[in-house]
Amino acid sequence: MKLKIKFYSLHREIVGKNEIYLEIDETKKLKDIIKLIFEIYPELKKLEKFTFVSLNHKYANGEEIVNEGDEIAIFPPVEGG
Repeated sequence: MKLKIKFYSLHREIVGKNEIYLEIDETKKLKDIIKLIFEIYPELKKLEKFTFVSLNHKYANGEEIVNEGDEIAIFPPVEGG
């Protein structure tokens, strides 16, 4: 199964790319995919407490099931006013 992972702000700087594609063998929960991404990019771990995730452009809590072709975005808290 192929997933698109997009990175923003500090997360993008650490990864060095705007997006990656991740191949996984089986259906997983979003939290399992995030754990895998943190294993691939261990420097992201220092931002874990300041990380938000969306699945297909909707904020996610990690319990969602990820399907073929889904888009995951990883980003810091949004600021502004």
